[in-house]
Amino acid sequence: MDKTESTVRSMLTAIEAPLYDMGVLSERGMLPRLDGISAAAVLERLSLLRYRNAHGSHIYIRPSGEHRFTTLDDLSETSLARLSADGFNPCAVVETSAGSFQAWLKHPRIFPKLLGTVAAQTLAERYDADPSAADWRRFGRLPGFTNCKPKYRKPDGLFSFVRLRSHSGQQYPMAEAFEQEITALYEAREQQHEARRLESSLSPRRGPRLSNLSLERFRSSTKYQDRPAAADIAFCVAAFANGMTEDRIGCALEDDYLSRDPSPTKRAAYTRRTMEKARRWTGR
Repeated sequence: MDKTESTVRSMLTAIEAPLYDMGVLSERGMLPRLDGISAAAVLERLSLLRYRNAHGSHIYIRPSGEHRFTTLDDLSETSLARLSADGFNPCAVVETSAGSFQAWLKHPRIFPKLLGTVAAQTLAERYDADPSAADWRRFGRLPGFTNCKPKYRKPDGLFSFVRLRSHSGQQYPMAEAFEQEITALYEAREQQHEARRLESSLSPRRGPRLSNLSLERFRSSTKYQDRPAAADIAFCVAAFANGMTEDRIGCALEDDYLSRDPSPTKRAAYTRRTMEKARRWTGR
């Protein structure tokens, strides 16, 4: 087994996935028919990858479809050290050029596309990674091949290899806590987007059409399936944004209280908490 094959095998083990997408990018574009292939199929194509790389193509990889990984691009050694010190130890670190790294983080579960992008954007901002590369579908360079960017051409005409610096394959220690953090952030953003969408759909020239806003409309939405409390907050955000009075919002929540507990005190406390969260998100 040569060094390139050994490196690729180690990388595939570190970012283990059912299927992978290969990116073979040249000046003519991306080579087709390399999406959704197995680890074995990746290894079977090493000769093709070597040939293309020797002729100037960039070689990339990512898990196919929704997955449980985030790739952070263009990290410095300082940012990489901070990442690990904060409990975000990468499952793989790839040095793409001298002093520039890509870090792969392994989450507790497969993230939906939008949540995966929120995770990437949050970590990229926090650790000074490339924000333009922060999304759920990001390719990473496959180690064992060269980085063919012209600026990395050496005096002898050759290019430096992309190196696999670590490959533990382990989930990072802060994984569970971070999942909770970004899930809450994602839900807050979705509620704000819903409120803005509803606000823009109500023409100010004709006055607020508050009849369009109902708690039942939000609770029956597929977006909030099995999440009635999130639906209640989204309703309040939209209602505040469109001028509904606090008394009317409170009555809607109390009249259709989620819990079967008849306690008036608990009902009033739930209504107050829900409206306070909505006020914060609308800046009231």
